[in-house]
Amino acid sequence: ILYTIYRKLQVIFKKKKREVMKNKNYSPLSTFAFLGADKFIDKLEYLSKLAEPENWYYDYPNAKNEKQKKLGVLYQYIHHTFGRAQEEEKILITTGYAIMNTGLFSTNGEQIFALFTPNRYSIEGSQKWFLSSFYKESSHDIPPEARNHLPAYVDYFANCPDEMYFDPKLKLLTNFDHILEENFDRLPESIKAFPKDLILTLFNGATLFLQKKISRNNRLVVPQYYNKRIMYLAPLKIGKDIIPLAIEKNIDTYRVNTIFTRGMAYCNARLLMKPESNWLINEQE
Repeated sequence: ILYTIYRKLQVIFKKKKREVMKNKNYSPLSTFAFLGADKFIDKLEYLSKLAEPENWYYDYPNAKNEKQKKLGVLYQYIHHTFGRAQEEEKILITTGYAIMNTGLFSTNGEQIFALFTPNRYSIEGSQKWFLSSFYKESSHDIPPEARNHLPAYVDYFANCPDEMYFDPKLKLLTNFDHILEENFDRLPESIKAFPKDLILTLFNGATLFLQKKISRNNRLVVPQYYNKRIMYLAPLKIGKDIIPLAIEKNIDTYRVNTIFTRGMAYCNARLLMKPESNWLINEQE
């Protein structure tokens, strides 16, 4: 009798598991592989120590504790990099393992890869792979037969190198009424204290000044990856505050789509490369 109950519970569990996997909005990485539940953050912490030193802090909305916030940028980076690598078919998959190039370097300049092994605890409807860990290309944990066929890193500008730079000659369109109405909570506290009509006036005036600055130095504008497109970030300065403008190119004009917090902006820019800007710096910690 107990065995019969056990078998019935197994069937129910498998059915529920399939329903959850089907209905929940998983990222491409979470769909591809079992990440080890809470152990995934430990693996990211190991990766952060393996890679060149960098501030990965980001207080993202789903962070459960300070450890997750400390690695928030890296969390976003790995998930999005995997999705892009999958789209570009840059994941090496065999019957015994799968490998992805993280795009990160170790402190001595070696490429770092994510190694996936078969998920031993796989049940029908769950992930086939398990994220083993992250390894330098010289590691003995990388299968010997794979070392001459390791996948390339994701290069977002490979087919569109001209999109790396913002063209200051093109017209910049704005609609701050709509942007401020929907994203008022992203403003710095010092600016939220002003009446909205005054904020709108400040934004329009600061934008005109920003365009003049960009016309002299277009490197003020930082590329970002957002909504599966290369877009741009520009620093709108009001008093001592800097508000990142998210800008999209439409044929021969640019349009300010929204505003971001500094943390959101840095995360999006870091997907492409580590920003080398004097205004977009990850100062959170």
